Amino acid sequence: MAKQLTILFWGFIYGEVIGYISSALSGGTFSPLFSGLFAMIIGIVFINALDYFVKPASK
Repeated sequence: MAKQLTILFWGFIYGEVIGYISSALSGGTFSPLFSGLFAMIIGIVFINALDYFVKPASK
């Protein structure tokens, strides 16, 4: 549970930063809520998919 919350927190922070920089460079409008939530969803999906496919080596 703590791992999922950490992913959500940092996904939101990185989404804000990347969204702000990309909107400034492209001249578009910046939507903080959309940038943060989109990065959170992508982060959760990516980490869960990675955990599913990468299993620890059995002894």
